[in-house]
Amino acid sequence: MIPRLKAIQQTLQDARLDGWLLYDFQNQNPIARRVVRLPEDAILTRRWACFIPAEGSPRWLVHRIEVGGLPLTSPLTYISWSSWLEGLRALLEDARRVAMEVSPGAAIPTVSRVDAGTVELVRSLGVDVVSSADLVQIAEAVWTPEQKATHLRAARHLLAIKDMAFAYVRERLHADTPPTELDVQRLILRLFRENELVTDHLPIVAVDEHAADPHYVPNEAENRAIRPGSLLLLDLWAREARADAVYADITWMAFAGERVPERLQRVFRVVRSARDAVIALARERVRSHRPVRGYELDDAARRVIADAGWAPFFLHRTGHSLGVDVHGNGVNLDNVETHDYRQLVPGIGFTVEPGVYLPQEGIGVRLETDCYVGEEDVEITTLPLQEDWVYLM
Repeated sequence: MIPRLKAIQQTLQDARLDGWLLYDFQNQNPIARRVVRLPEDAILTRRWACFIPAEGSPRWLVHRIEVGGLPLTSPLTYISWSSWLEGLRALLEDARRVAMEVSPGAAIPTVSRVDAGTVELVRSLGVDVVSSADLVQIAEAVWTPEQKATHLRAARHLLAIKDMAFAYVRERLHADTPPTELDVQRLILRLFRENELVTDHLPIVAVDEHAADPHYVPNEAENRAIRPGSLLLLDLWAREARADAVYADITWMAFAGERVPERLQRVFRVVRSARDAVIALARERVRSHRPVRGYELDDAARRVIADAGWAPFFLHRTGHSLGVDVHGNGVNLDNVETHDYRQLVPGIGFTVEPGVYLPQEGIGVRLETDCYVGEEDVEITTLPLQEDWVYLM
């Protein structure tokens, strides 16, 4: 039932942990459910726990009325709150140091999934609780070869759909019938359906000053036409329509004219340099078999943008983990929203997406590409990289 048990236990041993205590109540901890691969139709309205020891077989604690629907062998059961406590005591046995989904100081909120009361209860049993952040990467964020294949297919579709969207805008401009943000978004969504892609949110199509809002989404009230002289930002993310498929996520910039204004061109070049600095650092560290952490890659991008004088206008982290959720549970490239100290490990994917947003000037530029960490190198999975504007006229 736990597909990466061997790798998890090796990580526990390397970290000198007695085990990993996975706990959930009413899906407050989706990480736990994913790691143990519980059936999607399993009825779990009461709290449950699974203890993965550093050596030996996992042990379960579930409510007696819910055990029948689970494919478990000889789990511990409970009925009352007092028997829940005794069950935890038996589950942990001689364990003295265990990992749970906690994050000291809430440094990594995506891993902070277990309530304080439950952590307090476990500690009352004489058990030291530490963060499972590194374990989560090994168990839940590392792609299988099949998942990597789904990501690569999704990436190819997104790059083609991006090209079709720009071609549509170019055709409409040449016909003197300027399309709107919603027109382009509807086209993208239709192409998603035709290519059997799904997404958790509508794609971003942002024109002019709307591009200066990183999370702007087209709407009827603000729907802007793309006209000569406009800049256009497209941010697309999607995956194949299967449960274990991995997302791809790209952002490209276009200009509806033959000559980009110098100020806008300068912003583009700085953002491009920030992206390239991140990729270069990640590749250099992986190729030399030296660790690189999420916050270091964020710092690399932020230095480039700060040197250009636009540090206050880089409003978000440099990148995020990619998985079956577009914002996965692996390491993020982040030292601003959070301090992500986790290392990049082989088998994970992430985005690189620095941006500069100058709303008073109607300027917003973001470039986003996806990467995969191999044993010897970092692979860019959404080639080609955008090196210049896409010109629409």
